[in-house]
Parts: sequence; C-alpha cells; structure tokens
Amino acid sequence: MTVTASTPTQLLTNTGFETGKATPWTMSSGTLCDISSSSSSYCGSGETSHAGSWFAWLDGYGASHTDTVSQSVAIPSGKTTATLQYYLHIDSTKSTAADTLTVQVLNSSGTVLGTVGSFTSLNTNTGYAVETANLSAYIGQTVTIKFTGKETSSSGNTDFTLDDITLTVQ
Repeated sequence: MTVTASTPTQLLTNTGFETGKATPWTMSSGTLCDISSSSSSYCGSGETSHAGSWFAWLDGYGASHTDTVSQSVAIPSGKTTATLQYYLHIDSTKSTAADTLTVQVLNSSGTVLGTVGSFTSLNTNTGYAVETANLSAYIGQTVTIKFTGKETSSSGNTDFTLDDITLTVQ
C-alpha cells in the first residue's frame, strides 16, 4: 500500500492585503496601510510591509487605543494539521510590557476558543519575525482568527505591524 501526503492548502484570502482593500478581513479604521502612506503619522511613521506594498498596522498612537484584524475561515474536516503563520514587526518606545497583541481563535458566536499568540511592547524586533501557531484543534470548524492590539495611555507608543498571514492545512 502506498501512502501519499496530502498537498498543503492555504485557506485565508488576501493574506498580504495586496488587493488594497480589507475584504475579507475585518479591520479597525486606519489599520490597512501601504508603503506610500507610512511616511505620515497615519500607518506608523516608517512602518513597511514584509512583502509587497500593503500591511496591517495596529496601534502606535501613543494613547489608549485598541485595533483589531480578523478573518473567518472554515477549516475542513479530514485534515491532520492546520498551521497559522504570520509576519510580525513590533516597534516600541516603552520599557514595560504595557501594550499587548493577542492572537485568538473564536467560534461563530464570538466566544474565544483559544489564545494562540501573545506579545507585548517588550517583544520588539528590528524587522519582521515569522510566527506560527498550531490550529489543528479547530479542524472541522468555522472559526475567526483575530489579532487584537491594545495600547495604553502611558508615555510612548507601540506599533504592531502584520503581514502575510496564512492558514495552511494538510
């Protein structure tokens, strides 16, 4: 008997935001950005994409603020793995973990099924870092992948920049 591995399939749409529109993502106002708009305070001064021209910019206002980016997706039954991958760049002028970015999986009612990523203003990096999360527990379900950035009003600011978000099943 010959066993063949199934071909990986990517489930999310508009993964790098290159359509220039949020759809089918749901985003806070001012979150969808392109390289040409990143030279102003809108879109975080100096923020860039991982690839292409577009990216999602959460927070960075230096004030109490919350931004979200989410997409609903059906993870088909019969798969053995489901892996969320995204590129994240964090800039911060804060010396405490005051600001946070959480990555959560929600059911169709909006109930949080799990938190699969958690970052703070102390997790800065000089460029994009690739992050992954195992979503195999959600195979056979329709879920929403949700990124939530929360910035406090303490002095300084934190930019959470996302790009190239994929969910691959096999």
